[in-house]
Amino acid sequence: MNNLKLLKKKIKEKKIDYYFLSTSDEFLNEYVPEYNMRLKWLTNFSGSNGAVLISEKENFFFTDGRYLTQAKKELTKDYDIHDQNIVSIINFIGQKLRNKKILIDTRLFSTKVLNQIIKICKILNNKIIHDNENIIDSLWVDRPEEIVKKFFVLKNKYSGDSYAKKISQVKPLDNSIIILSSPESICWLLNIRGYDLPNTPVVFCRMIITKNKNIIFVNKKKIPPSFFTNYSEIVIRDICKFNDDIKNIKNKTIQTDDQISYFYYDILNKKNNVTIKYDPCNNLKSIKNNIEIKCSKNAHLNDGIALVKFFYWLEKNIEKKISEFSASKKLYEYRRQNKGFFSESFPTISATGPNGSIIHYKPDVKSSTIKKDQLYLCDSGGQYFGGTTDITRTIHIGNKKPAKNYKKLYTKVLMGHIDISMLRFPLGTTGSQIDTIARTNLWSDGLDYNHGTGHGVGSFLGVHEGPQSISKNLNKVILKPGMILSNEPGYYENGKFGIRIENLVIVRKSVHKNFLEFETLSLFPYETKLVDFSLLSLSQKSWIQKYHSLIYKRLSPRLDEKYKSWLKNKVSFNIQ
Repeated sequence: MNNLKLLKKKIKEKKIDYYFLSTSDEFLNEYVPEYNMRLKWLTNFSGSNGAVLISEKENFFFTDGRYLTQAKKELTKDYDIHDQNIVSIINFIGQKLRNKKILIDTRLFSTKVLNQIIKICKILNNKIIHDNENIIDSLWVDRPEEIVKKFFVLKNKYSGDSYAKKISQVKPLDNSIIILSSPESICWLLNIRGYDLPNTPVVFCRMIITKNKNIIFVNKKKIPPSFFTNYSEIVIRDICKFNDDIKNIKNKTIQTDDQISYFYYDILNKKNNVTIKYDPCNNLKSIKNNIEIKCSKNAHLNDGIALVKFFYWLEKNIEKKISEFSASKKLYEYRRQNKGFFSESFPTISATGPNGSIIHYKPDVKSSTIKKDQLYLCDSGGQYFGGTTDITRTIHIGNKKPAKNYKKLYTKVLMGHIDISMLRFPLGTTGSQIDTIARTNLWSDGLDYNHGTGHGVGSFLGVHEGPQSISKNLNKVILKPGMILSNEPGYYENGKFGIRIENLVIVRKSVHKNFLEFETLSLFPYETKLVDFSLLSLSQKSWIQKYHSLIYKRLSPRLDEKYKSWLKNKVSFNIQ
């Protein structure tokens, strides 16, 4: 019996109408450890954003534009797939479900999301049944075990600020309580990093902060001896005690963030005055200090070296039938040679030809061979002590001239990318206000891409970090000096090819008073043979020249002669 049938049998036994499940785990991570990939166990969907509504007879799947093509490829025909940007789960429930019993593990959904669902369900007389033991866990007989490994303390030469200074910035001045639910926030706050996620160096933990106490809830087997020595101001509790401890909190004013699991919010709200606000760490960790900026620049320098070696290797060995998967492993090998490398920052997207149209494509051991004269899209990144990288390049390997439509479309994407890179904008500007700039050249031809232009990036933390972003979606967060974001417009033709160009940028002060601009951090040249220079403005051409010169200046002193010669050729171009 397959997994879906097992679930449907359970649904029938429990006499419920629908079961609701998402990709999230108890910590609401974007990327979850293998033992928490419940949705993948059920559906085979490997993306980071998906949800299902399952009944005895119906199977509805929801995801966003990044994963639609992937979902259609990975899911069986049993599923009715919806773009949640067009049909959200909340709207779907409002339109389709009435007088139904819906089973939900409330630990796996944020208060923000589930409050909206509960609200619409009350109107429609739908009953939410809490699945606090999780029906999937009871069925998953070969579930992988959690890996227990000690976390480590991040040295000040990477963090820049002490944990004591950071805590003083978030600690309440009155008798209220702050509850932190995000491991990324807590790891940033305490200057610790761990191994609980494959690509994000965090340890799973919770934290309660009062005027007089700082309590961390964590698996005590993961605590290194140095933590007991250096963190005398921190009270340590085993993470299994968190539920019981919050149940005992009474008649207090509590501040938490809207990403806290509804399960915990529900417990707290019954006996306390709970205020849902933003995570107090978010804004602080989004603005990198001078040490973090220095470390980030060094990480990108190391990353650039690895990329030169990789793309040189790929070009020289293309005749040897290299698979997408083996290419991704080779890139990892080159990154691993760098001093300070910790891990990849996400699974490498190594996609040739039609696979490039799958925005978050992930190759496996049976993946396609990278072919000459096709477009090859490589989106990758590394976690380094002190810095996180994320870069995408789309290249064309082979002696034939690239097809005219490849050149035109690549150039249109590049133009938007450069326009963001060159942009100067006044203080108070949000990412939503500048997103259009990256799309205008595509829009002029009736084209667009189905993802944001830029996401925030952490400092040796999450490669996708809020609250800042560059996106069509309304985001009121103001861009400030020290924020790191991606700059990644793209274009995709389903089943044919994909184009994406991505650098990381940091917000800095402009030469003009009360204005800001971006400084590009990533260091690797564009694919100039895919550029139609006749479409570029003088300022765009000049920007490429300056950027390519900077790349060669920064990377060449650390390269052997063969790589240096290859790079010199890549950064040089004739304005045709």
